[in-house]
Amino acid sequence: MILVDTSVLIDYLRTGDPKIDGLFRTLPVAVCGITSAELLHGVRSSAERTRILTILAAFTQVAIPDSIWNDVGDNLNALRAGGVTIPFADAVIATVAITNDVELWTRDNHFAHVQRILPALKLFVEPP
Repeated sequence: MILVDTSVLIDYLRTGDPKIDGLFRTLPVAVCGITSAELLHGVRSSAERTRILTILAAFTQVAIPDSIWNDVGDNLNALRAGGVTIPFADAVIATVAITNDVELWTRDNHFAHVQRILPALKLFVEPP
């Protein structure tokens, strides 16, 4: 399974990139609730909300159990100590990927810095 970050979905929603679409259709992709919430936060119309919900329904949903929150806090602390500051939502997404031992597909460069501090984070590399 590959956990898809919001950045990839935003690029897809904006461009309809056929490469991303093809990867979505052929790879075992998933999202977590943080990604869904981030996408819905940016909704500007009911039609756009319906479109996003339809796209999200095609993904496996990875649950965020209560037991993960201590890990999120510990990871944020380790990142801060290592000089890396990222949005809270991205710390949750990274922790979900680490906890589930899955690759994270992102287009946000700061996750490479996260991986330096949290080496258990596996980043998916898009094929050319």
